[in-house]
Formats: sequence, structure tokens, C-alpha cells
Amino acid sequence: MNFELKSLNNDLPIPDKDLPKIIPSSVLFGKEKAIAIHHDGQRYILRITKLRKLILTK
Repeated sequence: MNFELKSLNNDLPIPDKDLPKIIPSSVLFGKEKAIAIHHDGQRYILRITKLRKLILTK
């Protein structure tokens, strides 16, 4: 999947209308390293690893 972005004046990228909504990870995590996501009655944990990768676990 290729998520090419458009940008205006070095502001936040503006996604193409046909692509999914883009939310910067800094907005989701703030200063935290993990967040809980509630989906379809289940709890998931999204973590940032030491290598700055994202891991989603149930």
C-alpha cells in the first residue's frame, strides 16, 4: 500500500481523498509509549518499541 502525501508550505501532510485518514502518532501517544484501544468489545495495546516501530497486541 502506497500512502503518498501532499503538503502545503511544510505544514502537516494532507492525505489524498482516496487514502485512509492520517493521524500522526504523536497525536495518539503524546509522551506515552503505549496506548489502549477499545475495539469491538476487545482491548488492544499499541506500543512504540525501542527501535521506534509500532506493535499492536491483544
